[in-house]
Amino acid sequence: MEINNVKELRASIRQLEEQTEEQKEKLVKQFHDTYNSMKPINILKNSLNKVVHSPDVVEKIVNTGMGVGLSLLTNRLVIGKSAGVARKLFGTAMELGLANIVARKAAPVKLGALNILSKIFRKKSKTVS
Repeated sequence: MEINNVKELRASIRQLEEQTEEQKEKLVKQFHDTYNSMKPINILKNSLNKVVHSPDVVEKIVNTGMGVGLSLLTNRLVIGKSAGVARKLFGTAMELGLANIVARKAAPVKLGALNILSKIFRKKSKTVS
């Protein structure tokens, strides 16, 4: 753009000043956005949101939780409060085996557990006589 007189020069300066102010506002906004995204609480929130909204991860967490819970319950039932060394070893082996089975075959185990829970907590129908 060629400037031929003072009026065009002032208009060009005004336009450049407006452009500079606009760029400054964008830069400040970007800085604040970046600063907020780098706060530890926001990093944690974003990470948790990604985990919660990822169905594969949630499924794996549920399956692992089921495996660990079932194996700990079995270990507690087998070993009890106090047991000998052999019984503790057997309980630990059983715990690891169950965790492995549940991790590999989660769907049938989940279906069976839901079936058992539904039978336990099912409302009994009362007959009126």
